[in-house]
Amino acid sequence: MSVSETPRTATTRDVTEINRTAILDLLRTAGPASRREIRERTGLGSATVERLTQALIEDGHVEIAGLDRSSPGRPSSLLRYVSGRRAIAAIDITESNARGRIVDLGGTVLHEINEPFVFDGADPGTARLDGLLRLADRLVADAPAVGAPVAGIGIALPGITDEGHVTKASELEWRDVPVADILRERTGLPVLAENDANATVYGEYLHGAARGEESAIALVLGTGIGAGIASEGRLHRGFRSAAGEVGYLLTSSASFSRYFTEHGDTENTIATELAPWVDRAGSHVDRRIGPAFRRMMAAVEAGDKAAATTRDEFFDHIGLVCAAISVVIAPSVIVLAGAFAQYSALSVDQLSRRLIGRIPSPPRLAASALRFDAAITGISALAIERAREATYLV
Repeated sequence: MSVSETPRTATTRDVTEINRTAILDLLRTAGPASRREIRERTGLGSATVERLTQALIEDGHVEIAGLDRSSPGRPSSLLRYVSGRRAIAAIDITESNARGRIVDLGGTVLHEINEPFVFDGADPGTARLDGLLRLADRLVADAPAVGAPVAGIGIALPGITDEGHVTKASELEWRDVPVADILRERTGLPVLAENDANATVYGEYLHGAARGEESAIALVLGTGIGAGIASEGRLHRGFRSAAGEVGYLLTSSASFSRYFTEHGDTENTIATELAPWVDRAGSHVDRRIGPAFRRMMAAVEAGDKAAATTRDEFFDHIGLVCAAISVVIAPSVIVLAGAFAQYSALSVDQLSRRLIGRIPSPPRLAASALRFDAAITGISALAIERAREATYLV
């Protein structure tokens, strides 16, 4: 600190914000409590607890939930955190549609809708953005009917997203799209935009197959392949939020003879292997890796020998991905999510056999517990945390 700098001291507002947070966190995590219990568990004085809890009741963030008769003398009121007073809108965007939920601050799903994208010859990237905006409008308009006004919006999408700015999302045909700013301008609400693999690992970390783990990776097979990384309750986003772009892992020294822009080497290699199982029947060729993987696996089950060979090559490359991220990050679990879900037990077996004896301390491999709800569950949780912070710091 230079001589000219003055140390910053906490203001009365700072102290009030900290004390409000302590009370709300206690009631949210521990359940109803009396003012005496709040004093004992937070260390706050009687006058502070009385003043702040009364203000929280008047604001609707806390309510009276009966009487505490466990102590001798006159019963005291039990106070309870009100999770349903406000809600967030959570949106999960894929190549073909956007799915939306209204979720209260306790995590209860109040409402859900779906918005298929309408292309009709329009620019595909623009059509997807228009569909997202229509869905957001519908969610905000529907919120009063479910009794909880929306306090913020969370979006999970397949692409590199840094501070609400989509730097690259090949699947959506977006590049340098300030999606959070656009949606904030449209709705007047705070917006959190996050990569879908990050949202997936956070959902599994809190409520799914990675619950209770110290560190976790979600390997998501969808339009492409990506990984979300969580450790000690936090997401690891990396420089410019580009951590987990495992589709760009190089497959061999031959990779140095060419360049990769829209898709990485591993993703291109897997897509090429699965090309015979791409759906070309409709007017739109479905080049997503996930659906092609499922069609290939169905062919294996039907006895197709070529499909069985492709299955082995596919899991060889996924095994290399798991090995690479395991030796660098050393997660305690890798959750297989997205299109892996339909063949989860087989996928776990195939990859476990490829890792054991080849890397130190292979992680536990687990199928996604939340399946196709993982990303929207994760972005809901992240948006709820953001909305709670805003509530706490009023």
